[in-house]
Amino acid sequence: MKKVITIKLFLVVSVLVLIPYLNNAFMYEFVSYLKLISLIIIFGCLSIFIIKLIYHDKWLLKKLVKPNVTKTVRNNEKSYEYLDYKMNQGVAIIWEGDAIFANFRIPDDNKNFSGYIKQLCLKEDGNFYLSVANGHQIERIAFNELTSSIKITINATCYSFKSLCKDVLKLELNKIFKFADHVRKQLTLNEKYIFTFDPPTKVFITINNNKELFEIEKYYIFHNNDKAIQMKSVSKQKSALAPIENIKTKIEFENGEKIDIKKWLEYLCVMNDIN
Repeated sequence: MKKVITIKLFLVVSVLVLIPYLNNAFMYEFVSYLKLISLIIIFGCLSIFIIKLIYHDKWLLKKLVKPNVTKTVRNNEKSYEYLDYKMNQGVAIIWEGDAIFANFRIPDDNKNFSGYIKQLCLKEDGNFYLSVANGHQIERIAFNELTSSIKITINATCYSFKSLCKDVLKLELNKIFKFADHVRKQLTLNEKYIFTFDPPTKVFITINNNKELFEIEKYYIFHNNDKAIQMKSVSKQKSALAPIENIKTKIEFENGEKIDIKKWLEYLCVMNDIN
């Protein structure tokens, strides 16, 4: 470190000593050359940065070891009846009662708003939906019990989706989540393609500002072209079906490399490459 400082100091002093002996014309030309060289260096560094940014994912995909992915298609009859619940036109009412005032914070969309909780239902896409009266509008907020990062505040008490169902709505978690799992299984009966990862691929996904390790087990493409992944939390050993659109951050592999999940899945599951 001292050696570097000494060299820098020597160069500065040398320039200061030489300045009186240099005429103004030479100095002007010298400074012009320095400016030109600086601009070239800045432009070169900026170009390298932009090229790396554009082609990073392509270079990364070429380096990655491609896991074994198999494609299957099933066509079975669906059933949405389970336990005491039954769907009517794709919707099952889980809770409905007196309106409850609450504040909502949605980190993924950086959104905060207040309203009255009127209803909780489960739809055939496998997600729970809270109907919240916000002025003259009804907001419908989607929840997945495994991946949801939305926080609800009622009377100064903060709740997650699970604690809201248990402590405020007084629902039996085991019962409603078993029904949700059953409905999500029916989704696999309406798929266009199922891509199974053998073995499952481990990736880190950031949920609620916490990076968690998941195993990607299956990738679904449905007849309406919606896309979802079946992933299992390594720490909780629970599986969930997560819509691709809900994953806002890049996934991270165990070697630290990051990539957009849509690009990764498209690369792995090219229709022409899989029989």
